[in-house]
Amino acid sequence: MPNYENFFVFEYWQYEVIRHAFSFTAAVFAAALLYFVLTASEATKKYRRTFYISGVVMVSATIELGLLYLMWNSSFTYDAEQMVYTRAEGQIFANGYRYANWLIDVPMLLTQFLVVLQFAGAEFMKRWAKLTIAGAAMIILGYIGQYYEPQVAGFVQGSGAGFWIWGGLSWLVFFYLLYVANDSVKTGLESLSQDAQPWMSRAWTLLIVTWFIYGFVYLVPGIPGINQSADWVVIRQLGYTFSDVVSKAVFGLMLSQVAIIQSRSEAGSQRG
Repeated sequence: MPNYENFFVFEYWQYEVIRHAFSFTAAVFAAALLYFVLTASEATKKYRRTFYISGVVMVSATIELGLLYLMWNSSFTYDAEQMVYTRAEGQIFANGYRYANWLIDVPMLLTQFLVVLQFAGAEFMKRWAKLTIAGAAMIILGYIGQYYEPQVAGFVQGSGAGFWIWGGLSWLVFFYLLYVANDSVKTGLESLSQDAQPWMSRAWTLLIVTWFIYGFVYLVPGIPGINQSADWVVIRQLGYTFSDVVSKAVFGLMLSQVAIIQSRSEAGSQRG
């Protein structure tokens, strides 16, 4: 079943804002990729993996957002007389590309998260398995639920129960993921220098905020009173855009600062 966005007629500004959001996000990821490549040498070999992982995340995100941009352009046509955009015959816009991207990026982000927190060996693998499995399950369950968006929004006949069932399961896994990740932060912070700890705490707080924004905009099609408004499609896509940029590029930048600060601290301790 087509995603929620396909059932609207968009005013010119609504369509353009969403299109610009896609292009902006892809450009940010491309710029962030260059940053991670150029600054990896500022960290010691022990921490460079976080830069490389961020680079992989940026490549994946740039490709997927670029595809969304192209799909958005081809899925709607401009009616010059009415000055609106309507869905092009035979074309469909799909948020599924976002889920494909998240399925790659969430495990990657959680991996670099553990690298910077200095987990290693069996402890690293134990926490990595829990976080990766939970992260993948959260995305897959949400992916299944999004196919019920038109039904739950009332655009087509049928029960929207699947949206709430699969989405609800995704939220439950999300809370488990937060619990495991938060425990890792509390444990791992003790291994970081005093200068690096505030950066790590801010990065974790930022990630929590953006993940909750993801969860909220996911629910938009099922919220009566707003789910019939094209304005909320714009808000939804801007919410995804903000969360993508912050949880991938900004989060990666903050982790790179933790890695650089920690590298300098450890180098200073060895000289001392």
